[in-house]
Amino acid sequence: MNPFNKKTGRVVLGGAGWSRQIVTDPTSKPVLQTILHALSLGIRAFDTSPYYDPSEILLGAAFSDPALTSQYPRSDLLLMTKCGRITANEFDYSPSAIRASVLRSLERFSTPYLDVVFTHDVEFVSREEAIDAVKTLFEMKDEGLIKHVGISGYPPAVLADIAVDVKEKLGREVDVVQTYCHLNIQNTTLVKSLGKLYGDAGVGIVLNASPICMGLLRKGGVPIGELGDFHPAPRGLREAAAKAAEWVEEKGDNMASLALRYAVGKFASVDEKGLGVTILGGGSIQEITENVETVKMMLKRESGDSSENGDLREFSDFNEEAYKADEPLFKGVQEILGEWIDYTWESPDPGFYEAQKRRKEEQK
Repeated sequence: MNPFNKKTGRVVLGGAGWSRQIVTDPTSKPVLQTILHALSLGIRAFDTSPYYDPSEILLGAAFSDPALTSQYPRSDLLLMTKCGRITANEFDYSPSAIRASVLRSLERFSTPYLDVVFTHDVEFVSREEAIDAVKTLFEMKDEGLIKHVGISGYPPAVLADIAVDVKEKLGREVDVVQTYCHLNIQNTTLVKSLGKLYGDAGVGIVLNASPICMGLLRKGGVPIGELGDFHPAPRGLREAAAKAAEWVEEKGDNMASLALRYAVGKFASVDEKGLGVTILGGGSIQEITENVETVKMMLKRESGDSSENGDLREFSDFNEEAYKADEPLFKGVQEILGEWIDYTWESPDPGFYEAQKRRKEEQK
């Protein structure tokens, strides 16, 4: 079941921009004003997680504020969050914890239902734990607390396998799958898994998050928040990305904009269902405005009108002409990235399970 339609559009605003992983002092940001601006541009879908602390709290307060609720009915919004991941190294996929997390999210958003709830970074837990957590979400869907059930994580192939297992063992299909850093100018391996996700697993919609690879594909390198340098990209990839960004600047363009144009255009062109929904970053009015204008470069209205003026939701068709115009820059960047094309890091990293084992022994 796909929650996205013409009313929601092809774009989701991600909430990690108000997390301590990405920025310092996220509580000082004008969240309500930023969300109202995003809504004025036509964004209607929003994604966060308790793990993106304090993003869910800040967004919940914004979406509960009369300044917003008086203008935008709840039925016009698509609110998504996650459950199961607590900290960088702590997960709790038990049915009781999943239920408690969802109930807390409902309270934070002051809403009787959430449009989508994902199990967060599902590759970090056992397959049995993953299936049990999804089962709990389906139960809450049956209770009317959740409209759509999703799974999220880094490796698309693993997500596809889990979605197939859910279908086989629970007799129900995952509604939404969210993966990140796997459909961008450096890595397009999500494309290989779309057939299995939509076909064998029967997934309703696949969301592509982190189109600039968690800040790697931009001038200045990865963002450093209160929690330090969290990005798993190795030194060689970082250096290649920095070199590519310099080359793009020399060509009179901007690496972050080019990377976003590539991701939006590529997804719109390869997604057999013609959906291609992208989760954008943006923790400020300026950043969101720039990202929305960039998205409009790669999409056009169904009528064929290529004008970039108007509500973002009006832009739904792939703008092949614009994509082809950027191809020399796309190819130039990929040539510089060279051996790092389609590189993926391990998720979880090799030391994760050993660290988990040590923590459990210490707790005894």
